[in-house]
Amino acid sequence: MPNHYVPDAVALQRDPNLSAFTFDPGAHQAAFESNTGQAIFNCVCSRAGVAALVGAIGAASSRPPVVGLEHILFQIVGEAAFANEQKKLTGRIVRYIVEHLGGRWVRSRVKVNVASRYYSGSIYSFA
Repeated sequence: MPNHYVPDAVALQRDPNLSAFTFDPGAHQAAFESNTGQAIFNCVCSRAGVAALVGAIGAASSRPPVVGLEHILFQIVGEAAFANEQKKLTGRIVRYIVEHLGGRWVRSRVKVNVASRYYSGSIYSFA
């Protein structure tokens, strides 16, 4: 995402493709219920978040797409989005969204090879 992009109110609305989306935080319930967790969830489920996520998978399916969300998460949520428990929660949200949109999980623990707050992540495919 461009460094100077600031999501407006429309971009931060829930993506219409997620109207029937349900999420189970599982072991990340405490992180999900926090203010930061709710802000992350709303950001990743937004039009801008889903577009960044799908775009990252389409552009580089061999790389974890969570990195494509990093800029918008930092802008909307701040540094708190990158605490270890929150990063794990973000990864789980990403997987649920990708699978809801018809994608599939391919592999986990794929090293991130660019400057990022994420060390590794899962990769996905829409093929």
